[in-house]
Amino acid sequence: MPTRHLVLGLDGADLDVVRGLGPEALPNLHHHMAVGVHSAQQSVQPPATLPNWTTFLTGVDPAQHGVFDFTTKHGYDVRFSGGTVREAPTLFERLDAMGRRCACVAFPATYPPPRLEHGVFISGWDSPVAFEADRSFVSPPSLYDAMEKRFGPWRFDDADEMNADQPGWHARLPSLLEARIRRKVAVAEWLMDRESWDVFALYFGESDTAAHHLWAFHDAGSPRSPSVSDAERDGLARVYRALDTAVGALTKASGDDVELTIVSDHGSGGSSDVVLHLNRALAEAGLLEFHPARGGVLGDLVGRAKQLALTRLPPRLRERIFRLAGGRLPGWLESRARFGAIAMERTRAFSDELNYFPGVWLNLEGREPAGTVPATEREPTIREVERVLLALRDPWNGAPVVDTVWRREELYRGPHIERAPDLLLRLHLREGYSYNVQPSGGPGEIFRKLDANEHLGKKGRSLQGSHRERGLFVASGPRIEPVGEIESDIADAAATLLARMDVAVPPDAVGRVLFEALRGTAGTVEALPDVAPPAHSGRADEAEVEKRLRALGYVD
Repeated sequence: MPTRHLVLGLDGADLDVVRGLGPEALPNLHHHMAVGVHSAQQSVQPPATLPNWTTFLTGVDPAQHGVFDFTTKHGYDVRFSGGTVREAPTLFERLDAMGRRCACVAFPATYPPPRLEHGVFISGWDSPVAFEADRSFVSPPSLYDAMEKRFGPWRFDDADEMNADQPGWHARLPSLLEARIRRKVAVAEWLMDRESWDVFALYFGESDTAAHHLWAFHDAGSPRSPSVSDAERDGLARVYRALDTAVGALTKASGDDVELTIVSDHGSGGSSDVVLHLNRALAEAGLLEFHPARGGVLGDLVGRAKQLALTRLPPRLRERIFRLAGGRLPGWLESRARFGAIAMERTRAFSDELNYFPGVWLNLEGREPAGTVPATEREPTIREVERVLLALRDPWNGAPVVDTVWRREELYRGPHIERAPDLLLRLHLREGYSYNVQPSGGPGEIFRKLDANEHLGKKGRSLQGSHRERGLFVASGPRIEPVGEIESDIADAAATLLARMDVAVPPDAVGRVLFEALRGTAGTVEALPDVAPPAHSGRADEAEVEKRLRALGYVD
């Protein structure tokens, strides 16, 4: 049955990779680029998964929808929350209220799924290493029963990325991801065949998984590139080719005159072989102190506990153990891993040291449990942190490490801005490759080189591929002019989708309509109705997500 608008989310898809592989390898993507528009789409900062996909799905600023990370910080504790803290409805809920038939399938941070009166909503993974969906991931729940009967369990990480250091793992990964793509296409075609859709949106995370784990195989110039055969170097390209085939199959299944939108949350690139410990840099500058006796020991113990839980137990058993712990163990261990070695009562600034989200929090009086920075000292402390970070130099080549230090107020506007770190960082690339931000765990050297046995990486450790802030946007269809390459950001993709549906962009949206890409004039423009934001049940929601984690962090 016909689908009017087809939206394909390709996580981490990168325009430079698409161009590099060329039209012979990726004929469908290059066709739609040629007959429509495309861009190296700008992500919101940071170029991380959850804030960007949530911005696309809601059309609003991260400080309005409130989703910045897989966790939310409460004092010196972090709680795994994902999309359960989202404060804005998705565009699909608002379109549903207009009577539009929508299907939203597998996008991350959408658990629990909202109920659509006229469509279906299938949540994606609610954590970076979620293993398998159950009935609670699907609305209406009866659809889960029909899907499972026809296709079997809906799984997110059958690759078990925590054990990527096992022999033969990387050689097996491309085939596994190709099979996962084919399975998603089969499910989508089945749903499309059941009824007509005004909008059908489907997410593919396989491009991101491939980039994280196969980049050094693909890129012979990477400082982490192993000596491998041509077949092994082809792994990333195989996954992109499978996604290109999926684009062709799904546009064909949608019927003639489908309006196609392809969007990625961020781009991808290679990681260097240099590790950066931000909290050690803050400590060296006198802005942070570690516990002198137990800092390194505690960090080592917590790190070992994480790795044992993540790598020595099968995914199903990990889930059962965390359920027995009442869902609190993951957050407790993650909090200790990030902040347990820091003597907060003698610290003025500290970092979560997240590789995909480098930022710094001020230890403010009245906000943090052991705050040391009075409100009157906030501005001088920010200037001192900026000076320290911008002065960081690579010990091997003398180049500056930090490119930009933003105050969160420079990036975000909205009532939930307090969920973002006080300062966000953009790091320079090191000869084209990103630094690897890793937890300090206590005092020590600010920089180190990865050992050779760390080069291939695994989830929970430094990965060989990392995020870039420019990804991919492609649009084609009857409403799109073939104008080639344009400038856009991820919120523009959402606004332009609404305009192509003759729906007015709401005043709270942060994207612009890409009028330079639109053909003809709009018909009757309908207003997008207000819909209540998701209802949260506080810790109950967070505990349910924590029970599903089966892992304690997300480092890429």
